[in-house]
Amino acid sequence: MKLKKKVYLGTFVLATTILLSSCSSTNNFKDKQQVKEDPYNITLKESRTNVKINIISTTSKIADKKERHYQYTDESENNYLAGMPIILDKGKEATIKVSNKSSTTTNVHWHGLSIPNNQDGPDITLNNKGEKTFKITPKESGTFWVHSHYRPVETQVTKGMYAPIIIRTETDKKYDLDEVMMLGDIQESNEQNSTMAGMNMDDMDMSGSASITDTINGKKIASNLKIEGGQIGKLRFINASANNFKTIKFPFKVRVIAKDGYNLEQVYETQNFNIAPGQRLDVEVVLTGKESKTYTIKDGNAKVKLIYKGNDKSKAISPFIPLKADNLEKYVSDKAPDISMKLTEEMEMNGSEMKMREMINGEVFPNTETFNVKVGQVYKVQFENADKMAGMSHPMHIHGAHFQIISKNGHPTNDTTWYDTYPMDQGIKTDIAIKFDEPGVWMVHCHILNHEDNGMMTSFTAK
Repeated sequence: MKLKKKVYLGTFVLATTILLSSCSSTNNFKDKQQVKEDPYNITLKESRTNVKINIISTTSKIADKKERHYQYTDESENNYLAGMPIILDKGKEATIKVSNKSSTTTNVHWHGLSIPNNQDGPDITLNNKGEKTFKITPKESGTFWVHSHYRPVETQVTKGMYAPIIIRTETDKKYDLDEVMMLGDIQESNEQNSTMAGMNMDDMDMSGSASITDTINGKKIASNLKIEGGQIGKLRFINASANNFKTIKFPFKVRVIAKDGYNLEQVYETQNFNIAPGQRLDVEVVLTGKESKTYTIKDGNAKVKLIYKGNDKSKAISPFIPLKADNLEKYVSDKAPDISMKLTEEMEMNGSEMKMREMINGEVFPNTETFNVKVGQVYKVQFENADKMAGMSHPMHIHGAHFQIISKNGHPTNDTTWYDTYPMDQGIKTDIAIKFDEPGVWMVHCHILNHEDNGMMTSFTAK
């Protein structure tokens, strides 16, 4: 009898080992297939707690052009034209090892994540063959990204030093389609990129022009999306362009559910939206009807087809949970701004060349002053875009905290949306309410990266 028990036990262990090995092989196969077909469809992609990112220099066909560029990729150096998606779970600590194999000095910034200051990244230099391990425990779920913050930032981000970061919860697993949409562009030259930086507002949108090739996930025509009647999809848009606003146009209405990684308190429907450099925006797609159709979603001259398979199923129910936000306006409504930043620019001669000076309170970084704040205290900060160039907007990004827009030119917005990047429009005084939960020196800068490189950057020192 003892022998039989041992045989049975051995057989069970062997069978279990084979089964687990089979499952592992199947998952690996699916992962490889997904990378090959569409690495930005993360519907079935597993979350990770150990991530390895290799920053490499390579040549790829981007938007039908052979481009020498950088990539944030994996150990197998798969061809992620818009960076390897990093999928984490809310509340679970993740170890992320970044290895610089690009032959150029760089760094990384975890855009929008609420993490300790010593993990934020801008002051951590990665020399060639340098490595750094980051420990991140995501406090929030949503759509974020990682990108170079090494000056000149414009050059490195334009050339592909970025990747999406998705922090998931169980709710996300209820979507039938979960797709990352990295928005980028290729321009004739960096000089042209700089000249047109920030000029694509509603009436001056440069996307789709003959001199710019817009991209979605590194392609002019991105991989097809598929959805059926009775299903619901989430599309996560990230504007990874170094300098340009993006205008997304749908042939049907979508439901906007999140901005800059945070769920909205009040969702809304639209058929198009603008998204500033650095911003993120999540939408839900729900289609019904028996007739199968192919729709086209556009960003300038880039597009992606959504193939709808018709049936007689009823409309899918959204798993979305609105965020009940604390309105910070009540803490600072009756007071003058604690901190004021006046945004201006001027042209100066640099030898025989003209150069732009992008300024905060009349100074360019690193000569700009830091603003001292206390951890846990709500502050009213006013950004005044006093730029003389018509239509010029400065999307200001603040590291280490999200903020709310409480008024424009003194008029309350009654908006509880959380942002980490927001376009400060020309001629407007925009008041925000902000609170830092972590001590440290936190950068604030224009996310038109040419403007940041030319000096529109300063910091908050939180103690």
